[in-house]
Amino acid sequence: MMAHRWKDIRQKILPRTLYGRSLMIIVVPILLMQMIVAYIFIYRHWDSMSDKLAFALAGEIDMIADQISQTYSPADISRIVRSALESLDLKVTIESCSGIIPPSRRSESPTWNSVEDKLQKVLKKNLDNPFTIAAYPENKRFEVNVRLADNRVLKFSSYIRRLTSPATYVFILWLIGSSIILMAVSIMFMRNQIRPIRRLAVAADKFGKGQDVAKFKLEGAWEVRQAARAFLDMRDRIRRQIEQRTAMLAGVSHDLRTPLTRIKLQLAMMKNVPEVDNLRRDMDEMEKMLEGYLTFARGGGNEETGRVDIKSVLERIVGNSKRQQGSVVEACYEGRLLLLMARPVAVERALTNIVNNACKYAKNVWVDAHEQPEAVEIFIDDDGPGIPEEQRDEVFKPFYRLEKSRNPKTGGLGLGLSIAQDIIHGHGGEIFLEKSNHGGLKVVIRLPL
Repeated sequence: MMAHRWKDIRQKILPRTLYGRSLMIIVVPILLMQMIVAYIFIYRHWDSMSDKLAFALAGEIDMIADQISQTYSPADISRIVRSALESLDLKVTIESCSGIIPPSRRSESPTWNSVEDKLQKVLKKNLDNPFTIAAYPENKRFEVNVRLADNRVLKFSSYIRRLTSPATYVFILWLIGSSIILMAVSIMFMRNQIRPIRRLAVAADKFGKGQDVAKFKLEGAWEVRQAARAFLDMRDRIRRQIEQRTAMLAGVSHDLRTPLTRIKLQLAMMKNVPEVDNLRRDMDEMEKMLEGYLTFARGGGNEETGRVDIKSVLERIVGNSKRQQGSVVEACYEGRLLLLMARPVAVERALTNIVNNACKYAKNVWVDAHEQPEAVEIFIDDDGPGIPEEQRDEVFKPFYRLEKSRNPKTGGLGLGLSIAQDIIHGHGGEIFLEKSNHGGLKVVIRLPL
């Protein structure tokens, strides 16, 4: 149970595309490495460096405060102040002799607060005199006010660079800049590697729908070229197989139609007696069965793809069904139906088979079609007897009939839905059966735009 749950979570987190997953494989280790390096540097090296700088500054303040507290000579005090400014970059002034030191002043910057806390901690440990710290981030300066034992107040003023190392900011900028450059290079590299795979997928999809892929060429890594070469070889083999099958079917059709035509001519010259009439009907049924078998085996044939107006096709099919089948057929089209890239005759044959099948078993048929973002959906409902749910997948098999007798008048040849499914799937669509709201059968067809 936990394994399935973890698998579901992992599938939701992971990108769905190969491009996204490849980028993640490259980018995630880079980010992890940068985070580890940043943690080691900032929380180890930088903290240690800041502690040492604060400790050194606290020692200098303590030393200068001790020297000034031991003398009142203006010349000695001036010498000490001048030496601190020149050697230690620390400005020292005597503010007053009242013993009142200015209040502390905290900054709102987290970085400054961290530096102040370190200095505060070190001064408490090394300095016996009362003191306050005032920060001025706008000037990048800070002040330490120290009260001596004789109530004199010393102000130590310096810049924040005394407590921080410029290498820290340089390292952080280098870390961010290198990450951006590495990710940009990774994105460019992976995009170039994924592009041939996408083109191969598009070419396979187009070929599966019967469209031309003559402009497809080998490119990309060796493995991708190998897959593309296998696809091209497969395409050529399928084309040869289709051409051979079409030629064979044309020959079989010609060879079978010739003797059938001779027999029909001989029957036409015979007298109209019951036995001859039965033979004529048998010949007509044999001709229909032969046409059905050849149509099923031929599939889409070598028909070229083109733009198909689904609305016009459905209107033509509905009109023919009303005239020929005698059923009540109602059509409803929602919105504007786009043109599809498909084999026109094959698509019309598939839809005709389904509508005629509905008219054969039902008194009323409803044809509905509307456009989705990526497909056109067609619904064909009827009020006939329907098909049991356990047999809805079986009826798409060739020669499968719900009516078990082999009489074409009562059950047909069992090829109508098989031919329709083969054509719909050949266009990258899908077809399935549901129970209709009108009590009969509902055929759902989705054709991609």
